[in-house]
Amino acid sequence: MQPFSFQTGTQAMHGLTFGHGEEVVIALHGWLDNAHSYIPMLQNVQLNQRWYCLDFPGHGLSDWRSSDAHYYFIDYIDDVYKFIESLDVTKVHLVGHSMGAMVAGVFASCFPEKVVSVNFIEGIGCVTTNSNEVSSQLRKAILNRARVNTKGPRAFDSIAHIISARLASGDLEYPQAELLMTRNSYEKAGKWYLTTDPKLKNHSGFRFDEAQCIATIKQINAPCQLILGDKGYPFVKDNLEAYGKYYKELKIHEIPGGHHCHMQSPALTLEHIHAFIGQYKAS
Repeated sequence: MQPFSFQTGTQAMHGLTFGHGEEVVIALHGWLDNAHSYIPMLQNVQLNQRWYCLDFPGHGLSDWRSSDAHYYFIDYIDDVYKFIESLDVTKVHLVGHSMGAMVAGVFASCFPEKVVSVNFIEGIGCVTTNSNEVSSQLRKAILNRARVNTKGPRAFDSIAHIISARLASGDLEYPQAELLMTRNSYEKAGKWYLTTDPKLKNHSGFRFDEAQCIATIKQINAPCQLILGDKGYPFVKDNLEAYGKYYKELKIHEIPGGHHCHMQSPALTLEHIHAFIGQYKAS
């Protein structure tokens, strides 16, 4: 496991690399997570690929977007594009969890020539908004920005308090929450703060509608695989029901675990991913 950084304009993205090999895998984490999401799956394992686990902007150790910018889903596609271009490789495999899975899918749709295969973990399709709700979605986003942007950073008495707060808001057990929050927090003058940009909690100002989501999926040429937790989030299975039939190739596996099943059943997740990647090589 080695850290890396990548400069894009005036901002830096950070992450971790694992393994060695000609095949390159880009691993994308979920909303409010970070590159540590993939440590349970990749540490102390013999890997025949070179894995790059990114911190998206505003997450983990990566820089926040500028003070007048916001976190639009489509900008994450640009982040991935710039990073892959910096590697000077022809094609990559994509692995994404939750929001990262949705980013991986849209990237594969926009840049099919760059993607060999896609592995989704507890995420598929897009989070959509009905076309007749576009105005109300934007209104909610702008009003929410006004509230979030006036708040100062929250101070915690210890990292244990930060970990407890994360435990209260998800399906993680203590070791996984601790692993994520050690990268999502820092200490200053005896208090602990989050490294994640508060603006990440703003409502989305724009989302694809169902027709746009379907059209995007139909442009994915790469073979895809979905790994579900047997106690995962219901919206993932709802999206599978709504959009699964539009993928040219989609394999599905259900494994023990919740929404973070790749952290809860890491060996089994990696086994499925390795078997899938092994069928489709770039080199």
